[in-house]
Amino acid sequence: MTKAVEAELSVLIVDDHPMVREGLAGILKRSGITVAGLGATAQQAVDLFRAKRPDVVLMDLRLPDGSGVEALRMIRAIDPQARVVMLTSSQADAAIYSAMSSGASGYLLKGIDGATLVQQIRHVVEGGRAMAPEAVEKLTGYLSERKLSERELEVLRLVAQGNSNKEIAKRLFVTEDAIKLHVRNTMTKLHASDRTQAVVIALQRGLLDL
Repeated sequence: MTKAVEAELSVLIVDDHPMVREGLAGILKRSGITVAGLGATAQQAVDLFRAKRPDVVLMDLRLPDGSGVEALRMIRAIDPQARVVMLTSSQADAAIYSAMSSGASGYLLKGIDGATLVQQIRHVVEGGRAMAPEAVEKLTGYLSERKLSERELEVLRLVAQGNSNKEIAKRLFVTEDAIKLHVRNTMTKLHASDRTQAVVIALQRGLLDL
């Protein structure tokens, strides 16, 4: 529900870097927004949300005890209407997709200026989405491309760990030809010229997290 008075807006800030938390708190307070709390971990994000019920949660993607997306899912399990905006330095398209498909109200990058951040937070409270232009571009590209299947990701993860096709086939209880087909399909989908490049592209896009 939209707040009638802007000064009543409350935001929970979750980031594992103290300077980032304090800097964001200062920006919001100067703009008449109440800081409901400061958290450094995914568990603190969930606990503080349950206790404070802020209008918006501003949360980093990478937290010491888990991902911001995991915390997002737990928060929305408490309140399906919760507004959570990811504020991160990550532009990995798979991470953006994961956050937005999990119910995030926005995905902003840490290079954003204070005035724009405040504007985006108010836009979210009014029912809108807060998306960095770069995130929109990455998400559009991700959705337009053919996605890797769970099996293809599993095979690629084993490739990244240095396993040969024969070793992967043995671990997954399938034929070596089946593994070769998965690798070939993965290379095609990622527009990679070889196995190594496929792994590099997957890491850059956030599809793998080794």
